[in-house]
Amino acid sequence: MAPALLAAPAASAFDPDTPVGATKEAFPVVLGDDEDTTIDAAFRAAFALPKGAKAEAERVIDDRSYHFRPVAIHLLEDNTGVLLSVGGLDDAGHSEGGLNAIHYLKSSPAGWVKQGEWIDIGAVGTVGNGATSWVFTSLLGRNPYLVTEGGGVWQGCAIGSAVVTELTPDGPVDRGGFTDSMSSGAGIGQTEQTYDGRIVAAVPDKSFTVAYTGTRSFKQQYVLKDGKYALAGKDQVPGC
Repeated sequence: MAPALLAAPAASAFDPDTPVGATKEAFPVVLGDDEDTTIDAAFRAAFALPKGAKAEAERVIDDRSYHFRPVAIHLLEDNTGVLLSVGGLDDAGHSEGGLNAIHYLKSSPAGWVKQGEWIDIGAVGTVGNGATSWVFTSLLGRNPYLVTEGGGVWQGCAIGSAVVTELTPDGPVDRGGFTDSMSSGAGIGQTEQTYDGRIVAAVPDKSFTVAYTGTRSFKQQYVLKDGKYALAGKDQVPGC
């Protein structure tokens, strides 16, 4: 997918490398995989690394070792930075995913101050990978959202799954997800078909619509109910 990440405004004068200037948003919501290389200061604050340390951190979770790196940041209206980091899992099997970390960081004259940490948020890929693409968007609700994508290949069939995460003032909350890509035909006896989905419309805090192109073109609506977005009707995207 083509990169189309939204840049956050500058955090403050102490962090001049934070991206400056916000791109005006419009549908469709397009995920990208460009990693922001200017957010080392935020990452070091999030993971309590010393000044000047390399922007990578190891965490042992449930006796497994994950290596995190920063990939994107978004600035909320109250000068709170939302940092997305992806964690790769060492010695992972094909079906094992990595982890994503979200940190809320408050800007101050002395630098970033960590406000909260959340691990295992959003979509991840197979073979120990965290999210493989992402985007911050304000088009889905009164609070900003983070959309992450991950997936993998099973015997010649590839599936990509996206998760929509609301960035509430109290922390990130996963609100459900949808299949954003499917491709088959490389395996024995498989039908050759492809589908790519993008969010093309939304009623903020109520629903969003994903349009699919490829072998067939169609739209599917996801409606917020009991805190989660769920598909309205039958899923038209074939599985593997």
